[in-house]
Amino acid sequence: MHTGRQVHQGLSGFFIVNDAQEASLNLPSGAYELPLVIRDALLDANGQLLYVEGTPGHGGPVMLVNGVRDATVNVDTARYRLRILNGSNSRLFNLALSNGRKFLLIGNDGGLLRTRSSVASITIGPAERVDVVVDFVGHPVGTRVMLRSTSAGTTFDLLEFVVTRQVTLSQPVPTTLSTIPVWQPSQAVRTRSFSFDGAMLINGQPYDINRVDFQVPFGEMELWRFTTHNANHPIHVHGAYFQVVSRSGGRGRVFPWESGWKDTVLLQNGETVDVLIRFDTYRGLYLIHCHRLEHEDMGMMSNFEVV
Repeated sequence: MHTGRQVHQGLSGFFIVNDAQEASLNLPSGAYELPLVIRDALLDANGQLLYVEGTPGHGGPVMLVNGVRDATVNVDTARYRLRILNGSNSRLFNLALSNGRKFLLIGNDGGLLRTRSSVASITIGPAERVDVVVDFVGHPVGTRVMLRSTSAGTTFDLLEFVVTRQVTLSQPVPTTLSTIPVWQPSQAVRTRSFSFDGAMLINGQPYDINRVDFQVPFGEMELWRFTTHNANHPIHVHGAYFQVVSRSGGRGRVFPWESGWKDTVLLQNGETVDVLIRFDTYRGLYLIHCHRLEHEDMGMMSNFEVV
């Protein structure tokens, strides 16, 4: 029941998994690859992180990138790969670039997507990750570009890129990135429904560490249907990646950054999201929970067992 406090005080970070297939694509790497944990924070009068107990979604007005306030990075006239993690407790980020250029979207939670795509903005909830390429080719030295988030009429600046050096690099991003099967709802053996209610209930029940709420047969594909009518819930599943197949109500569509393999999907107020999931690697006990950390701490979690 202390995850929210621990993460707000800084207990979060990255690990990155690479393989030979990804290396063969010649994506920006080394100095041209930047892992970015973006988050908000609340500070006390001395500038120290301050966590307030009892809030349904803790946050604050100070934006941090890799723990740095008013973050700035010097860049060359080249393409940069940004691996972005929403490391906040509850804040949604609607990411965009101040110069109006689009992100080249190449990956998300589970790795590279099937193909690249250009998007002007990206909305991610806590625990979601996106992998994008940002192009500074052709920018004059001295150009400043801001990575920012805009929502509900308010804009927060996150990270300023300052072009400081002219270089000549040829790093085209391939159109095809990986091979991912396309799952269809007709392949699902059964459907399970999950209602996320208030700040602590899944299907009307708070978490009980000693209770197993359902069992999932090993290797069988299922359709899981997530609904809510009261708040935003980033839904995170342990033990397997899933594919998002539909969203009705609310925003009413599946977004490019929700393709491929996901382990967290943003469920906004009034939405129903269907995902296809199959546990075919390990049997055992797992969790599904809301990754709005104060909701998780209050009991919006459920044990299930793969058998």
